[in-house]
Amino acid sequence: MLVILMAFSSATAAAAEMKCGGKYTIQDGDTLADIAGRAYGQTNKWTLVFYANQKQFGNEPILKTGNQIRVPCLATPKRAAVKIEPAGTGNTDGLSKIEVSRIDAKLNLLTADDYQPFTDRMLPAGGMITDIMQSAFKAVDEAGGGLSYDISWVNDWSSHLNPLLADKVFDMGFPWLQPNCKNYKELDRPAQFRCDKFFFSDPVFEILVVFFTLKDSQFEFASDDEVVGKRICRPVGYFTFDLDKDGRNWVKGQKITLVRPKSVEECFQLLIDKEVDAVALNEFTGRAALKTNNIEDKIRVIERPISLAGLHVIVAKTHPRARTFLHYVNSALNQIRENGVYRSIVDEHLTKFWGKEEAS
Repeated sequence: MLVILMAFSSATAAAAEMKCGGKYTIQDGDTLADIAGRAYGQTNKWTLVFYANQKQFGNEPILKTGNQIRVPCLATPKRAAVKIEPAGTGNTDGLSKIEVSRIDAKLNLLTADDYQPFTDRMLPAGGMITDIMQSAFKAVDEAGGGLSYDISWVNDWSSHLNPLLADKVFDMGFPWLQPNCKNYKELDRPAQFRCDKFFFSDPVFEILVVFFTLKDSQFEFASDDEVVGKRICRPVGYFTFDLDKDGRNWVKGQKITLVRPKSVEECFQLLIDKEVDAVALNEFTGRAALKTNNIEDKIRVIERPISLAGLHVIVAKTHPRARTFLHYVNSALNQIRENGVYRSIVDEHLTKFWGKEEAS
């Protein structure tokens, strides 16, 4: 039996508390919100369980009765030790491939601040994605890949794609969302530009994009049709292709009123003032804004996601070493996923994002 994770269940709400840090077998009627409530005492932490089992859930956030999932603890985890298999020592699916296309090069990476918990110099290790990238490139270097790198921070995100990366002022940039380029004609011009100009790595991390609404609002999202006619806020400069995907055509078909102020903060103020029905953002950007503006008690998160969006490393298609660099990135990401370092990094940064430590 399949159980949609966002729905609340009175049956499991009364269930006994569970201990974090181990495996849990999905019961009939379970939801991630219920599981989080029993593990952490707060149902809004359901995304912690989702991200801990993302490989199992894939693009369909559903629970299947009888399956086992991992329930992580909200405690600073001990990071897995980095174990690198040197080039040419038998791992034909991993970093040993680097030996085939070895280069001695310096890779200049571009990112920016103020994208919590992913990239920000005020965060530990520069944020989750920065930490992942540094660990991945350490794996490349220790495997004999001969690759050194620098990370530059330019806090005008709008300049990254064009001209800084398109004109190859920098080699690669992170983290960026990839549009569904297969549906090219359905994309807006900014999304088409990404498809035209850039190659994308494998996803470094995937994030839930959700609706934020007032706690006393009647706004719901059990189906796409419920959004028709609503006023939805998303700041200017943020992608909108997910609002049209899979035949929704909320924007292109003018089925919603899309409100586009300059900032996330303005979106939430419009929501507080009841000038929009919901704010559509990735959950991390949204939750960080709620905490910064001290409005967490006024807002609820709709627990059916709008989409699951991958964050990628990108490189201009015209870069002479584009495919070689992508090979290095993907091989290194695969290596740290296999040896447990990746999961340790994600657990550590998600725990810090929630701002709470509990004994495991």
